Amino acid sequence: MLAAVGRLLALGRAGSHPASAIAGVRTAAGATIAEGGWARLPAAGQPGEPMTSQTLLDLASVTKVAATTTLIMRLVADGQLGLQTPARRFLPSFTGPGKDEITVEHLLTHTAGLPAWWPLYCEANGGSRDVALERAQRLPIASRPGTAWRYSDLGLILAGRIVEQVTTLGLADAFRRLVAEPLGLAARYGPVPAARAAASADSDAYEFGMIASGRPYPVPFTAGQFPGWRNRPLRGEVNDGNAAHALGGVAGHAGLFATVGDLLRLGAAVRGGDFIPAPVLARFTTPVAVHPEQAVGFRRAAARLDGAALTVLYHGGFTGTYFAFGLEDELVVAGGAMRLYGTLGPLPADGRPADVSHLVAGGDIQSVLLEAALLEATVPEASVLDATVLDATVRAAERASTPATTAEEL
Repeated sequence: MLAAVGRLLALGRAGSHPASAIAGVRTAAGATIAEGGWARLPAAGQPGEPMTSQTLLDLASVTKVAATTTLIMRLVADGQLGLQTPARRFLPSFTGPGKDEITVEHLLTHTAGLPAWWPLYCEANGGSRDVALERAQRLPIASRPGTAWRYSDLGLILAGRIVEQVTTLGLADAFRRLVAEPLGLAARYGPVPAARAAASADSDAYEFGMIASGRPYPVPFTAGQFPGWRNRPLRGEVNDGNAAHALGGVAGHAGLFATVGDLLRLGAAVRGGDFIPAPVLARFTTPVAVHPEQAVGFRRAAARLDGAALTVLYHGGFTGTYFAFGLEDELVVAGGAMRLYGTLGPLPADGRPADVSHLVAGGDIQSVLLEAALLEATVPEASVLDATVLDATVRAAERASTPATTAEEL
């Protein structure tokens, strides 16, 4: 996976290369993790802190499957929740035309008809997490449930709330008790100590620009209406605006921090048959009729491994993260490249949206990681190396590339 790290760090053009990258794969032959770049970039008078295999990543939307979907799979397996259960049963303010038809499955498959995005923090500023969740429940739907696919953070925010209602636990506690502790994961909701995490972005400039420009989602707010924009590197605190500013860092769509090793263990457990019973996994991996690339929570993709068809269940995260596993093979892949750190810049002084066209696309990061994992699984004898050797090799690569990273890029 060392070659994949090099490819990830080289993505983009000058000024847009990710600050750090990490790539991990687990196969029947063992697990390999390689990493490179900086969890915290060098700056004037401050040495950088290198990425390591134990660095916590802000998973962003990978939270949707690593936390919320996995938790709901556990609840379904225990008979505490059904995918066809009306969401309204657990969400008392989820009222309005068409909402009585919306099920838990609709929320997880992005077919509930909800808006793609809504900055809850613009309306709940200074209010409680409950105020923001109440507002999310009251947003009108745009299409009849089950008839159209529209990727929506709001559906997973509400699914996370359902987990809380069913378990009578906060979402962070539910994840800890039902997932992290049984599997021995370090993964947890933030904030986490900055020294243990990779910085995910230079500031809130991206979402600032979304509201200032009304693109890609028109909203009836101005960037100046929200006073809580962060104009500092985001490290150990959740990147996502709704999670950070409206939901206390803990949400069904974002907020989880984990190491790549955590994700490799989680993927092996989810597909292994004990942690999640095989019939439950099969139900959650069924493609959605109106959008076959979508399963329940997970996205679906087709690949080939040693000439055989492989169904890949995966999800990406806005920060540059990726998590996937195969159904017909023991392959698990996880990693990322921090595409918004050292590249996005501070909040714009003139209030105009920052140019983000130069940023590395999340899809490019995902392609590098999946291709490398498939190669690893095909020729394991040439690629599964002792972790100590890998770490030493990557550290050497970092030292060799240090001059390319300058304080002027911050």
